Amino acid sequence: MGRNSKNIKIQLNKKLDSLLRIGQKKQKESVGTPNYNPNRSEGIHSIQTADTYRKVINQFGEYCKTQGVREISQIDRQTVASYMEEQKGLSKWTTAKIICGINKVLSTNYTPADFGIGHRSQSEIIHNRGFLRANSTADRASNQDALWFASCTGARRETLMSVTANNAVRNDEGQVIGFHFEHCKGGKDYYALVLPYEREKMTAYVDEKIAIGGDNARLVTYCDKNSNPHYERGRYAESLYLCIKEAKDNRCDLYDGRRSLFINQEKYERAISHPRYSAETVRGYDTKVLAELSQNLAHNRISVCFSYLDKTS
Repeated sequence: MGRNSKNIKIQLNKKLDSLLRIGQKKQKESVGTPNYNPNRSEGIHSIQTADTYRKVINQFGEYCKTQGVREISQIDRQTVASYMEEQKGLSKWTTAKIICGINKVLSTNYTPADFGIGHRSQSEIIHNRGFLRANSTADRASNQDALWFASCTGARRETLMSVTANNAVRNDEGQVIGFHFEHCKGGKDYYALVLPYEREKMTAYVDEKIAIGGDNARLVTYCDKNSNPHYERGRYAESLYLCIKEAKDNRCDLYDGRRSLFINQEKYERAISHPRYSAETVRGYDTKVLAELSQNLAHNRISVCFSYLDKTS
């Protein structure tokens, strides 16, 4: 073995490296594997997730060194519990992230409740995710393109900075009706509609970018770290719900014949057949509309929609 073979941080990082699946299609863990979790996929598919987990395990590794832990095999539940006890001053969201990182690298299945940590609540999020108000920097001229694009498409910050003109989806008349977003949160690719009343402006915007920089031109080149694109994502969700509902009621095709690009029918059927969402309406919202909205937000769970639509829940 090399000189650093007993460095627990190096061991943890090598284990994380072995889990990297950047750019690969997600696959669920096989039934019967140790600590099987039906909601967890094998490996790590997102660069951002990998960076987050690496920070987690480096800090955890430092703690392990102070406890005399030299091998991954020596890390037991008590080691993790003692470490989490020292993290109790942090927010529930941060401690949950730490547990997720440890679970992924150690192939464990701990929950916050295992260490006396309560459940996370959407109302506790305060960093750059203001649903009830926009940040004071939201009106800065330098952020206007990013925030407008987010309000039209629901794109997250990391997606905003990578989308290019050739990601646009056009109808038969050449109008931009949506975007194919690649390598997003969790390594996902997905399609999102452009709000119908913004499509004419979006088409002109994309065409202008192509005229200047070609098909690979980035559509958003700046987004200040203190701006709030997630607020605009919330506004997008509210507006798109109303647009999908109106189109459904009037039997209009919001997808211009391209619904199969945006909506995975199998996942859609699974969402609306869930026992909790089997009624035509849930919390006053049309269940089928929520299922479509969820996929346009890069999710396949109706429950996620309420984070945007029911801000007091």
